[in-house]
Amino acid sequence: MKRGIFLTLLFGFFAFGFSNAQEMKKVVEITKFSDYQCPACKYYGAILDQAKEEYGNQIKVTYKNYPLRIHQYAELAARAAMAAKQQEKFMEMHEMLFTGQEQWSKGNAEAIFIGYAQSLKLNMEQFNKDLNSARMNRLVLADKREGGALGVNSTPTFYINGRKIERLPRTYEGFKVLIDAQLK
Repeated sequence: MKRGIFLTLLFGFFAFGFSNAQEMKKVVEITKFSDYQCPACKYYGAILDQAKEEYGNQIKVTYKNYPLRIHQYAELAARAAMAAKQQEKFMEMHEMLFTGQEQWSKGNAEAIFIGYAQSLKLNMEQFNKDLNSARMNRLVLADKREGGALGVNSTPTFYINGRKIERLPRTYEGFKVLIDAQLK
């Protein structure tokens, strides 16, 4: 009988410990469908940066391309980001594209993107080849098709743990509420 109680208690401690370990490992997955020429996407990029800083490994952000037809250089910018990703410099290029959005949106975008790639010390021969390749175009269009299939029709569009956020919060605090709800 004592052995049975001991095993029951022991199992209970393991189950409790496993349950707590599962809670500690909970990760909120955020997918952002974005257009590099979209000012709202730039704005929400800063909110995501703040969330990544606060939550660290508790959130995982996936960026998807959704260049809008109304933005002349958005598709080229997406290809530049994907070309940089081939050389493991996606986030650096991603940040540069949003930081310089006002400048390259006025024109001369390709030359500016090439300058970004040079400042990142990318292999320029490979970057130039990738920038206008059919492969990079297919990658960008695959993201856009995925977004279309999910009901994306504007940017930015966010999914948190697979659920579309219908009304984007306007502040970081509002976004934080959405994340915290998923961590409970």
